[in-house]
Amino acid sequence: MASTTFPLRIWTALGAIISLFAFFYAAFLIMHTLAYGVDTPGYASLMAAVLFLGGLNLLSLGLMGEYIGRISKQVRGRPLYIVADTEGF
Repeated sequence: MASTTFPLRIWTALGAIISLFAFFYAAFLIMHTLAYGVDTPGYASLMAAVLFLGGLNLLSLGLMGEYIGRISKQVRGRPLYIVADTEGF
């Protein structure tokens, strides 16, 4: 195909995975801080926020890209099928 939305779906999935990882990492850091105390002040909240917002950024970028890809396919106006042979014309 000339253009596909598959790479955009990869970024969408990657963004969702990173956001999910950031959520679990934040939970781990909270448990670690409660159990062992604070290693470096501000590290846990900063890392969790940066990872989560970066993942959301990738997720939203992938979703917007998929919409733009679908709009591009629709605007081209190509038929949904290709006629290989014609008979009786």
